[in-house]
Amino acid sequence: MTTRFERQRQVRRWHRRIALLCAAQLLAWTLSGVFFAFVDIEGVRGSHHRKAPQADLLPHITFPALSEPTSSLKVLWRLPGEAIVSVETETGAQWYSGDGEALAPLTASEALVLGTLGTDLAPNQAEWIETAEAGAEYRGAPLPLWRVYHDDDPSTVAYLHSKSGQVLAIRNTAWRWWDFLWSLHIMDYDTRDEIGTWLLRVFSMLAVATAVAGLSLFFLSPQRWR
Repeated sequence: MTTRFERQRQVRRWHRRIALLCAAQLLAWTLSGVFFAFVDIEGVRGSHHRKAPQADLLPHITFPALSEPTSSLKVLWRLPGEAIVSVETETGAQWYSGDGEALAPLTASEALVLGTLGTDLAPNQAEWIETAEAGAEYRGAPLPLWRVYHDDDPSTVAYLHSKSGQVLAIRNTAWRWWDFLWSLHIMDYDTRDEIGTWLLRVFSMLAVATAVAGLSLFFLSPQRWR
């Protein structure tokens, strides 16, 4: 017959083994949670680098003739004095100039102008991006796009829509730390977007087992030890 002391030893042995197995991940969850709790999310997103959009009276707009159903239509400013039209269709967004013509992608010089108008980065470098690797810091943004930055501070960059010039995202060192710790937190080291990976499920159950074993030790210990 197993005595209470023997059960306590067995539980302590399993508690130690499970805790050693998932100790690194428990530490990663704790450190990343502390970072998320104390870091300003707006600073991570680079919101303080964004400028308010320009405002002006709209000029005459020629709306394009469309052959497919639309869900929304927006008129936006692009370059100073230039209005453009965005049309959402079943196949995606379509962009037109104020004359109703299909809108061409921005040139590098135009991207730098819009990067200056939309942010305080004062960019002097522009890079054209057509493909995205798994886990890229501009993941989720429509491709192609422009990456603009100042060569004195290449760690802070803005990603612009290739046609509208809208600032899609601003990335900085704080965001990259956040993204790295987020990948550790959800245990998705490639795309960094999938919550519910098999690794996360396994280590979550191990963490629960560690906690249950610890509580069991408390109740199995003699009352004078508690």
